[in-house]
Amino acid sequence: MSIFCDACYLTSQGYTVYFADKKLLKTLTPYLSIYGTDSWKQLNDRMYWMKESIFCTLLDYFFTQTDPSTVHAFFSDASDPLFGLESLQPIASFHAERQAEWIDTVIMNRAIRTFYQPIVHRQTEGTVDIIGYELLSRGVDIKGDIIPPAQMFEAARTRDKLFALDQLCRLEAVKNSRMITDKLLFINFLPSAIYRPDHCLSSTFELVQQTGAKPENIIFEVVESEEIKNMEHLKSILQSYREHGFKYALDDVGTGYNSLRVLSELEPDIVKLALEFARGVSHDAGKQRVARSVAQMATDMGAVPLAEGIETEEDFLFLSSIGYEMFQGYYFGKPEPEPLSSL
Repeated sequence: MSIFCDACYLTSQGYTVYFADKKLLKTLTPYLSIYGTDSWKQLNDRMYWMKESIFCTLLDYFFTQTDPSTVHAFFSDASDPLFGLESLQPIASFHAERQAEWIDTVIMNRAIRTFYQPIVHRQTEGTVDIIGYELLSRGVDIKGDIIPPAQMFEAARTRDKLFALDQLCRLEAVKNSRMITDKLLFINFLPSAIYRPDHCLSSTFELVQQTGAKPENIIFEVVESEEIKNMEHLKSILQSYREHGFKYALDDVGTGYNSLRVLSELEPDIVKLALEFARGVSHDAGKQRVARSVAQMATDMGAVPLAEGIETEEDFLFLSSIGYEMFQGYYFGKPEPEPLSSL
């Protein structure tokens, strides 16, 4: 089984480059001739198509030896190099893409490690036990150092690789859940990185079957820092998960984007109170109002309320007293390379 579906497969990028100065184009032709014919081609008297590796090599030359304002480019495919011509832009805009090129190596090498943060359940007598784990992805650079997730996903967004990175993290989390057989598994996903649920999620469903995991123990967690622009699309993703026996959770509830209206429309199995309303809630009346509203709405729709970001006993006790059943945060355990067996 490939770790990528066709739509998410990481491929070599190319660029169509426009030269306002014809003299520059003539200067470059001898240089380009050292590369294979499948790496570049002249389109007309002002435009070339070239592979990304060549384009990045030439960027320094454009900025030091020419007037960069006379060179424009856009991402394109060798099979139709003029498609997308309207997106032509100055080469200065490609510096960020070049600096984020390292994320391609992370994806191609599957350089992802899974960390496990315990999620606990409140017992009737007031004690807690570990009921599951959130499986969190971290990148690994060429030195073996950990790359924070925000840095990884920002680079992937810049390189237009969110599809590939999100799927890789999801599949690695499923693969690394083999050792956990009797707990809930929370696995994150970006709705914007899944545009055809039946296609993009097929490899995830197949891998779950191979691991022998119970679908009812897997909770796919919607994480999205951007406003949900297409509610029907998100519903289709969640419906696909549910049809395969999985549950789903909505993250950051209470914030502007994941409002109570969104909560009622999506009807998740688990509702996670945003950590900004959990931290310090025991002594903040405003946070208490939000926390109560989220807990009440979750309970009314038959969902389980979960509070994340718990760092103190006071916040845990308060949230427990108003109906929260599951908890997550440093008070119980930090994300670790191996799942914590007991508190």
